Amino acid sequence: MLLTIVSGAAPPARLAGTRFSSAMAPNYNLMPETALAKARGKKQSALDILYDVMRSRRAKIWQKKIEELMLLFTDLCVDLKKNAHFKRIIHQYKNITVQECPSSLEEVLRHYFKSIKVKTEEARQQSKEAVPYVEDLDILETPESLMLNAVSVEGAQDRSDRTILMPWLKFLWDSYRIGLDLLRSSTKFENMYHEVAREGMCEYSISTLAYEFCLKYNRKAEFRKLSEMLRQHTIKFQNPLTPNAANSVNLSNPETQILHFSTRLQQLDYAMELEMYNEAFKTVEDIWSFVLMSKKVSKPVLMVDYYSKAANLFLRSGCYLYHAAALHKLINLYRDHKKSTTRDELAAIGARVLCATLSIPLPHVRIHFDKFPVTGEQNTAKQKTLASLLGLSQVPTRASLINDLVRNRLPMLVCPELHQLYNAIEVDFQPLSLAERAAPALTFISSDPELSVYIEQLHECLVSKTLLQLSQVYRTLSIDSLVKLCPYMHPLRLERCIVEFVHNLELPVRIDHRTKAVIFDVFTDLGISQRQYGGQGGEQIGTPDQLSRQLVLFAEALFQVTELLQSSTFSPEASTLNDPLAIQSFLYSNDAAAVKRRADLIMAYRKDASQEHLNLLARRDLIEARKEALERLRETRDRVYLEEEARRRAERERDAADEEAHLAEEARLREQHKTEEKQAKLKQRIATENLKIIMGSELASSFDVSQITDDMDALIEKKMQEMNKKRREIAEKAKKRATKLDYFARAARLEELDLLKETAKVDIQQARDLHSQTQREIEEKAILEHQQRLKDRQRL
Repeated sequence: MLLTIVSGAAPPARLAGTRFSSAMAPNYNLMPETALAKARGKKQSALDILYDVMRSRRAKIWQKKIEELMLLFTDLCVDLKKNAHFKRIIHQYKNITVQECPSSLEEVLRHYFKSIKVKTEEARQQSKEAVPYVEDLDILETPESLMLNAVSVEGAQDRSDRTILMPWLKFLWDSYRIGLDLLRSSTKFENMYHEVAREGMCEYSISTLAYEFCLKYNRKAEFRKLSEMLRQHTIKFQNPLTPNAANSVNLSNPETQILHFSTRLQQLDYAMELEMYNEAFKTVEDIWSFVLMSKKVSKPVLMVDYYSKAANLFLRSGCYLYHAAALHKLINLYRDHKKSTTRDELAAIGARVLCATLSIPLPHVRIHFDKFPVTGEQNTAKQKTLASLLGLSQVPTRASLINDLVRNRLPMLVCPELHQLYNAIEVDFQPLSLAERAAPALTFISSDPELSVYIEQLHECLVSKTLLQLSQVYRTLSIDSLVKLCPYMHPLRLERCIVEFVHNLELPVRIDHRTKAVIFDVFTDLGISQRQYGGQGGEQIGTPDQLSRQLVLFAEALFQVTELLQSSTFSPEASTLNDPLAIQSFLYSNDAAAVKRRADLIMAYRKDASQEHLNLLARRDLIEARKEALERLRETRDRVYLEEEARRRAERERDAADEEAHLAEEARLREQHKTEEKQAKLKQRIATENLKIIMGSELASSFDVSQITDDMDALIEKKMQEMNKKRREIAEKAKKRATKLDYFARAARLEELDLLKETAKVDIQQARDLHSQTQREIEEKAILEHQQRLKDRQRL
């Protein structure tokens, strides 16, 4: 109820003539205790009372009663859905508590969020109960429901949620936005911005509560807005309007960076839970910006968490190459920073890294973006961006990650089954026994929950390796034999994989369903088989394939020459050398010209036969000489290559040594600078303590710390002289002021003496008159009393 009605007080006289009635007067003069007692009636009236009181001057200084008023005010705002009222008052309450009691604002916000969540859950339950109960299961649809379904695509539950639950969801979302905007700009509430108690003793950030809200109610649009809001807050932190403002958030502070880093990691989790992978990648970019912003190395625990979540994101989005690269960074962190890591832990992580690396698809020969230069450039930029998110200077490849496995000796670290799988895929060249050798590892991977996610990719990798190796050995192979060589894959899926490999890897394979055979076409260039696709076994398939191609081409040429010689069709008059009818008429014709031509050919052959024979004999020596020359060239090339490789190795070793020396020098300089800073701070602290001992804490606090030097005596003497000079000046000013005051007081007393005498005379006369008047009144009163007593005596 309103203040004027409750108190019963009349409006002031000076407001009686105004246009404001007593019922409309604001409650600015109400005490907090009184307002707390009076605001227990109708909710709207109580809200108006508390709103006016919180805007009054009495609420400008924090006290416990003000907090109780705010808690009651939040309850009323929640019941009446008055987010705008709460926003105006909570900003004022923040200004009150920011210096005196920041925890009070935290308590009010906790209470506010908790109340709204309770109301939202009640609305959610009410929305479920509002769906009509079906009385007869044989009649699921009533005429009313059929009409609603005809004009609307919403179901009964959707309509109930829209009318009952949605208003509370919007109210809860607005409250989270108000809280984030309220707490973002002050270090006093920096932890509150990230940490708020929620449901029991667990602590979550406001953003975490908002993330929970988005996940619980599947609010993808609000999650996108929330991510953008936090991103805009970060931009404002980086470019503040008032850089030197008190309590402003500084992103160069390591604690602030860690808080934001942790919040973004939670945001990444919720983005993947909501399957919003675009927002997840944006969040990864935000996290990496904080990593680059940090002047020192971030906490290894946070970086391990980051690489784990990034690897999970790449896996779920199908980026298997970057998933494996993230796991490589993860195991390097474990080795570098976690010195207490046991061999079993490293073996478990190494098994995941090995499986992720082996399951990377072979690089595609056909890049579909090459047809469009702009799109290809965008794809390259995208790959570089993804690599930069993992701290890589170059885009990783399957071959580079395989080399990292070998360099870090991970195959030696994992279990024997996985080691055998690595040898079967990347080292050995045994296509007929590849599936048999990989079977124990596939069984082990399928039984492990963490490794089972790689089983399908490993199957496809095994199929591609099997086909590549078979193409070097076989020309044709029956489909049944190929299915037996790949028992881990269904035949239909195997055929689909072959078609994909033909398209992506330019694999020279054809499937002939009429003969039920797989044909390896060796007459075309083997796309990926001529490339280094990772591992040590990649070089084994190049030479046999090239030799097979050369032998086939040479055989074709010999076959064509043989046919040409057998036809003896050297006649220039023939219209075509490949016409069978012309060749036959030339060989069996009895024409004189033909007979003469055949005789000339025989004579020419006999004439040149001996010379041709000698040329053929000399050709053997020529071939040997050319072989020796080629051998010398090969030796020279190998020697030059070895020398060049040795030179490059020496340069790399020299560069590595120089880099190590440079890093060591930088580390030494940093350590020296840090030691000098510590010594300077220690010297200043000792000097400050000495000043406090000599001059006292108050005088010592007046010194500028940057002015404290080794010459303490001269500094103290100078400061004492300044203080004595100021003391003398103050004493002289006080003496002059006292003398002036004495003169003024003496003059004033002299001037007021006559006035005092006149005033005394007037006072004496007034006293005499008052005494005479009082005496007369006493006498008259006594006479009247005497006469009254005489009358009473006569009457009695």
